[in-house]
Amino acid sequence: MEQEGDAIEPNVDRLPDDQARESDVSTPQVADTEPASEGKQRHLVERPHSTRTSRVWIGSFFGLVVLIAILVFILQNLVSIAIHFPGSTIRMPVGVAILFGVILGGLFVFLLGLARVLQLRRSMGRNRKVS
Repeated sequence: MEQEGDAIEPNVDRLPDDQARESDVSTPQVADTEPASEGKQRHLVERPHSTRTSRVWIGSFFGLVVLIAILVFILQNLVSIAIHFPGSTIRMPVGVAILFGVILGGLFVFLLGLARVLQLRRSMGRNRKVS
């Protein structure tokens, strides 16, 4: 007989740890607030979820590590070189020249991706109008 104040626990089949199912992993864990005895209520405790702020914070840390690595690379390659373009010559350190090359390459890839996204959006818009 169920007493008032008793928690109702879900009927969950338990398997040995090596046979645990994926669905068991996502169920909330039950934690006692006090030692188990009759009349004591059990509370469900959920694991905290990742938030957008925490992901930005972790991303910022990795971005800082990359920036430090780039700075060390540039400081190790301060020998000046001449870069010849049609009609002009520029002198700059090797590290800075390579950094500019990487930035221009990333910008090129970004523009190609942007063109593809716009192409797909335009195509989806046409398909919606036809339907």
